[in-house]
Amino acid sequence: MKEANLIGLLEAMFHQSKEMILFVNGDGEIVYMNAHASRTLDDTDYDKSQFQHICSHCQGMYVGEGRIECNNCYLHMDEKVTFQVYMRTRDGSIEPFIANFQRIDPEEGISVFTLNPLSEQLKTQEMEHQKRLTQRIIQAQEDERKRISRDLHDGVTQELLNVLLEMRLFKYIEDHDALTEKMQKSEEFLSRLLDYVRNISVELRPASLDDLGLEAALKTHFKWVERQYGMTVECHLDMHNKRFNPEVETVVYRIIQEAIFNAAKYADVETVEVDLHEIEDISGHSLNFEIRDGGLGFDLNSHPLGTGLGLFGMNERVSSVNGNVTIDSAPGNGTTVSGSIPL
Repeated sequence: MKEANLIGLLEAMFHQSKEMILFVNGDGEIVYMNAHASRTLDDTDYDKSQFQHICSHCQGMYVGEGRIECNNCYLHMDEKVTFQVYMRTRDGSIEPFIANFQRIDPEEGISVFTLNPLSEQLKTQEMEHQKRLTQRIIQAQEDERKRISRDLHDGVTQELLNVLLEMRLFKYIEDHDALTEKMQKSEEFLSRLLDYVRNISVELRPASLDDLGLEAALKTHFKWVERQYGMTVECHLDMHNKRFNPEVETVVYRIIQEAIFNAAKYADVETVEVDLHEIEDISGHSLNFEIRDGGLGFDLNSHPLGTGLGLFGMNERVSSVNGNVTIDSAPGNGTTVSGSIPL
C-alpha cells in the first residue's frame, strides 16, 4: 500500500471515528481533536487556531471507592496507559470515559488521547451487579428463614409439646406432692421456653438498640454471648453513650455481631476483643471498629467454611453507609475485622 493511501485512510479514520481522539503536547495543551470529540466535549470559547489545555475538560481519574483525583496524572506518563476518567461534556454534565493515553512523539512531547463513553457499560455492569446482589440477598433471607424455622421447631415447639404432655397428666394425679413436682417441672419448661424466645428475639432485633443506643445494645449482646457460648468479649467502647444515625448503629451492631458469631463458630477461642471508638482527623468524624480473635484463622482465598454470606453481608452493609471493612486472617494467626464509617 502506498504511503499516500495509508495517510488518507488514517485521516478518514480520525475524522469519521466514533471514538474521541485528541492530540496533546507535553504541556497538556490540545493540538487537535477529531469531529466526534469536538461535538461531545465542551469547547465553549475554543479557538481551534489556539491551544486549549486538556485540564479544562478533564475532571480527574477514578482511583477507587468513588474517589476522583488528579494524582499521577496521565500527562506525566511515557508508557501507554488505560484508565477511567471523567470529562466535562457540551451539555455541562460530567461523564465517565474509558481512556487510552500514549506518547507518540517523544521529541515533540506529542501524545494521543482516546476516549470511549463508559455510561452504557456502567449501566450494564450495575444491572448485573444488582441482579447478583438481589439473588444473594434472597438466598440469605431464605437461609435465615430456614434457621429461624428450625429453631422454632426444634426449640419452641418441642418445649411446648413437653409442657402440654405434663399438663395433660395433671388431672390424673391425686397425690398433692406429686402434682406439685409436676407443676414445678412445667414451670422449668416454660422458663426455658421464655429464654429461648427471648434469645431469638434479641438475635432478630434487640430492643435496646432502638431504645438505648449502640453502646448499651453491644454490652447486652456481649453478656448474652458469654452465657450462650461461654466466650468472653473484652470490649473497649469509647463513645460515652452517644447516639448516632440509626442506620449507622444498625450496620456497626450487625458487623460486630457477625464477627463474634463467626469467632464462636469457627475460631475455637475463649476470648474475643472488640474496639469501637469515634475519631476526628483531617478527613472528618468517623466511627472505627475492630474485632480480633487469636483463633484458627482461615485462608482468605479459599472457600469459606460456611455459606460466605456473613462476610458478603458485612461488605454490603458497610458500603450502604459509605464505610469500609477489611478482613485480615491467615491459618493459625486468628482473624481481625476492622473498618470505618464516616459520621
